[in-house]
Amino acid sequence: MSEGRVRTDFDTQPPVPVHEYARIVAGVNVGYDLVFTLATCFLRALHQPELDVLVVGAGGGKEIEQFLPSNPKWRLVGVDPSRDMLGLAQNAAERLGVQERVELVHGSIDSLPTDRQFDAVTCLYVLHFLPDDAKLALLRGIAARLRPQGALLVVSGARVDVGDLSGDIFGIWQQHGESLGLPAERMAKIIQQIVSQQATRSPRRITWVFCALRASCEWSPFST
Repeated sequence: MSEGRVRTDFDTQPPVPVHEYARIVAGVNVGYDLVFTLATCFLRALHQPELDVLVVGAGGGKEIEQFLPSNPKWRLVGVDPSRDMLGLAQNAAERLGVQERVELVHGSIDSLPTDRQFDAVTCLYVLHFLPDDAKLALLRGIAARLRPQGALLVVSGARVDVGDLSGDIFGIWQQHGESLGLPAERMAKIIQQIVSQQATRSPRRITWVFCALRASCEWSPFST
């Protein structure tokens, strides 16, 4: 992504407090663990035992925990704009003993030279934090670093019109967060913040989109 276009300093203004990251992302993102299970299945279905994977938004270390332990020849490069979040990822790599197969880079996609090429790229729960111009710049940066027939997996917030069901959906969302231990008042505040942040971009309701793309530009939506 073009660093000049990213309008948020994720070191000083993280979208989620780092010390609460694991609990909040699981509570706010319905199906969070399932997404990473499906992502692993997607990568394994490429049938490349020695896979070079680029993780955009690697802070937190979830991809390290999910992708590497059962795939001993995979190598992972992760980029993230937050040093503190990369610290969590480094801790995960060391705890699992996979640090020799992990390279973590503080910055954006542009922090990697374009001759660094990858078999697959994941961009999970990242795009919805960015303004539209930065989204496009990020995707172009990813495309420049994918090998021919390389695979891209994206999960991002999107907006769809659910009409009169919006109250029900927000209620389900609220209950999901509470069921995973987030206090009711805190969860309600998080939902309101997300909705408010998105309100100026689209009048539609928020949902999650899970899509796969080959470098040949053949889209394959897994689910919406």
